[in-house]
Amino acid sequence: MESKPATTVSRRFNHGPAPADMPLYKHVKDQIIEALRTGEWRPGDILPSESRLAERYDVGISTIRAAVSELAAAGVLVRRQGKGTFVAIHGDQQNLFRFFHVVRNDGTRILPVSTLLSFSKSTADEQTAEILALPRSRQKAGVYRISNMLKVDGTPVIVSEMVVPVEMFPGLTKAQLQQGSTLYAVYQRHFGITITRSSERLASAGADAFAAEHFGIELGAPVLEVRRVAYTFGDKPVEVRHSRIDTRNYHYRLEEGDQV
Repeated sequence: MESKPATTVSRRFNHGPAPADMPLYKHVKDQIIEALRTGEWRPGDILPSESRLAERYDVGISTIRAAVSELAAAGVLVRRQGKGTFVAIHGDQQNLFRFFHVVRNDGTRILPVSTLLSFSKSTADEQTAEILALPRSRQKAGVYRISNMLKVDGTPVIVSEMVVPVEMFPGLTKAQLQQGSTLYAVYQRHFGITITRSSERLASAGADAFAAEHFGIELGAPVLEVRRVAYTFGDKPVEVRHSRIDTRNYHYRLEEGDQV
């Protein structure tokens, strides 16, 4: 039993009252996310102990555990037995498959190797600007366009084209893109942008010239098309991604609990 009530609507916290229709632990979860968003705790940092967090947010230990458990399940935090709870780092071994769902047909999951194909700067088209919530003025809506190829066991399996806002990644360079184990690791390490979730739309499609060239298949051959929007804290859109997957020897698999 907690020493403090878990559902009292009128009680106040260090960062304001919990909304009447929100469970207490979700309010605490939002406050932890806000601390992460503002950089109070950065990737790789250890969080204060449960008792310290309970004191900070004026709640019981079980409320803290519920909030932290949801963030750990979402991959934002990582629990390490006997060491504590840490802010997740994109590129860590246990986080590498979080946004990579392509599996060999025998069920084996193998880490991909990324090759940068192109990198340029331009302005966003209207649809992309709307998705990324960019300024309406095309002169202000600067974006970087990135294309890459993912190989598994030396075989090209995914080709992708990404668009990200210049304002969120000022000074992004080709060298930086080639340094990280994943693009999301680059976003986090160099710009403090942590991808917390993604929304994806999957469809069957015919290979366009870009996919046909890199997969070594005929134009129009069947591929899986994935359109993704990636978000950071506060559900702020960060990246629009268009991928084509060669499914001759691989398939797309989501496990229960995977974030998409």
